[in-house]
Amino acid sequence: MAAIHAATKLAYDDEGAGTPVALLHGLTFDRRTWRPISERLDSSCARSIAVDLPAHGESGGAPAPLDEVTAQLHELLGSLAVDRPIVVGHSMSGALASLYAATYPTCGVVVIDNGPDIRPYAQLIQRLEPALRGPGFADAWRPFEDSLGLQRIPEPTRSLVLNTHDVNQDIVVGYWETLLRTDPDELQAFIDTQIRKLVVPYLGVFGRPITDSEHERFGWLPDAQLEQWTGDGHFVHLVDPDRFATRLQQFVDHCTATR
Repeated sequence: MAAIHAATKLAYDDEGAGTPVALLHGLTFDRRTWRPISERLDSSCARSIAVDLPAHGESGGAPAPLDEVTAQLHELLGSLAVDRPIVVGHSMSGALASLYAATYPTCGVVVIDNGPDIRPYAQLIQRLEPALRGPGFADAWRPFEDSLGLQRIPEPTRSLVLNTHDVNQDIVVGYWETLLRTDPDELQAFIDTQIRKLVVPYLGVFGRPITDSEHERFGWLPDAQLEQWTGDGHFVHLVDPDRFATRLQQFVDHCTATR
């Protein structure tokens, strides 16, 4: 079932039954990127709720700080009678999923290719701020675009993903405002505080090696399961959707059993 929540203006697909799994896409994409995963999950055991972030896909609204988006997501899920979901986030939404799990009752959290050490990324974005805000945006964005590794995704999934891809300067910069305006060390301290609040099972899936600083922070979690599928890149979940869906289903079963 596809619908738009009246209060938050968030568009979503709601399919299946069982443990609710909220699926959150990355910046400049939309909820359709989750179709190859949701169609592979056991619909009798997992209720997939794929959501368009504000200003993406069919959702209205404007870019907002992640705590505001988290509150909107919580309002949407509450309207669907969802209690303690598993929240799955790719890229930027990995941070959104973690923040949700640190703030609201949650059954588990899955983060895809989004590490907990934000400092190098924040420093890079701040160095590029003049170009990102000005007429040089296209050139400044190019390294980020190249890092997505979209060419690794097999067809027909790659065409599906590309059809959702919409790079809008105002939306990108709007979502990056916190990164642009906050000292990287202060932002990292906030993130570290949120990480220490996570008490539910955590699954991190990476298409690259996990860094030492990331391993340190994952060590703070009581139930952290980590996957390094090196070489699969940023869209690690869609390079081999069968592999990821199987791993996600295992995690859903784990969370359901330990709930």
